[in-house]
Amino acid sequence: MSVQHQLTVEQQAPAARIAVEVFLDIMRINRVRPHEIAARCRERTLTRHVAVGPRQEIVRSFDLAPPFWPLTVDRSDAMAAGYGIDRTGTCVRYMQNRYPLINRADDRTVVRVQFAPGCHNVLRRATRRNPAFLCEPLPARQAVEIVAQYLIDAAISLSEGRGPVVERALAPTGW
Repeated sequence: MSVQHQLTVEQQAPAARIAVEVFLDIMRINRVRPHEIAARCRERTLTRHVAVGPRQEIVRSFDLAPPFWPLTVDRSDAMAAGYGIDRTGTCVRYMQNRYPLINRADDRTVVRVQFAPGCHNVLRRATRRNPAFLCEPLPARQAVEIVAQYLIDAAISLSEGRGPVVERALAPTGW
């Protein structure tokens, strides 16, 4: 049994924090560019009680997230997804933005989009070669597991210009 599995998450957390700080230094020293177009998306679903028109309303609120370096990528999906470390050292789950940035409505649903200051301009800069990503911070326990499993390999791979570690089935099913 490895030392990693003998320690509790609470015991691994300080070591994981130090490892993340070293990772950030390696990325800066080697001038590895992070993904700059990053946001958080919160979604609320409301039921409207109206006699005529759409009965469901979805409100998506976008706000800016720190740029991040991808540790892993799941290439089995058309949209890039995986785990990463943002500039603040937070372990995140990311996925390429699949949501339209405009309000729309049909006979059953109204979708409203809201943006924090400056967020809309940043997301509109996205292109195929420089896509926008949605990031969600991971709970501490899962972050420690991701750091322990992928951080060293990802740091080497990114520093050598090979990109993130390729993994399958990383995208969360709820996204």
